[in-house]
Amino acid sequence: MTTPAQGGFTLLEMLAAVVVLSIGFTAYLNALGSSTQALLRDEQSTRMALLAKTLFDEQSRKRLKPGQWQGRLAQVQWQLTATAQPGTPPVDLYRLELVLEQGRREEHFVTWRAQGHVPGATP
Repeated sequence: MTTPAQGGFTLLEMLAAVVVLSIGFTAYLNALGSSTQALLRDEQSTRMALLAKTLFDEQSRKRLKPGQWQGRLAQVQWQLTATAQPGTPPVDLYRLELVLEQGRREEHFVTWRAQGHVPGATP
């Protein structure tokens, strides 16, 4: 007399499968959390860069002069410093340094602007 072959998995095999799936799922969630944090940091950096561009563009509409300005825009504290640099007349060269702060995050941006003399205008 032959006994029928028993099919299926043992309890030990099922436990091993659950452990392997748990480790894989944990690694997946960890990777997902890291990528979410990276996307958030990237979004914040992009937002700060766009604010910097806005502030630099506002300054380019005015006649530049050496000095320091500060203010608040979109819940971000900013400070802009314009420093005159040696240039070739009739062009003035300025170094603009912008510091943006939001909470503990601080971003620094620097650009250069050339400005021609306007005939009849006083500096």
